[in-house]
Amino acid sequence: MLIAQYTIDHPFLRRTLRTVSGLDLEWEDSYTDEDGRMRLTGWLHGVTPDVLDPAIDADPTVAARSLLTESRGRLLYRLDFADDYRSVSTRTVIAEVGGVNERITADDDGWHFTTRFPDRTALEHVYDFCRRADIAFELDRIYQHSGLYTADEGSLTAVQRETLVAAVETGYLDVPRGASLADLGERLGVSESATSERFRRGVKRLVSETLVE
Repeated sequence: MLIAQYTIDHPFLRRTLRTVSGLDLEWEDSYTDEDGRMRLTGWLHGVTPDVLDPAIDADPTVAARSLLTESRGRLLYRLDFADDYRSVSTRTVIAEVGGVNERITADDDGWHFTTRFPDRTALEHVYDFCRRADIAFELDRIYQHSGLYTADEGSLTAVQRETLVAAVETGYLDVPRGASLADLGERLGVSESATSERFRRGVKRLVSETLVE
């Protein structure tokens, strides 16, 4: 197993990240919904909605935005890719070669990935994709990872892992249920709807990684 840390100058949200001073993004999830919309959910730091929203609205790579919740000075946004930029999404190509994104952050220097690849060939495939799409790719670090796969080392984001652990600790998964979804959200400091989305996507990712072949 290969772990690669690399930075790409992806066009998605580039204008916003470069024009809003001090803005950082921490990726939580990427997916395509039932209507075919390609979406990214992520925490944005260092800015308020009144400053951020106009910048996102002026960004040609974003088709729609939705502020899901605010927590401890962070903003959880769902952002839809504009149609013209869906073809250069790295999410699909990484998944096709068996890669799993462990962490993604973004700032005015670009998008910083930590990805687990099955081998060097898979990493080279992603590099070739970026080169063909005129997306600058800089490899920062690469190292081998050995050992058995465990759910704790899987592709759950830190936020999803926190949500699933809290669900167990609060009794949300007990029968009868020892805590409501609202209780779980209060424990996490986020809204009930944000908690539900975190939980569902965390469970889906965990099951996909550990049970679905």
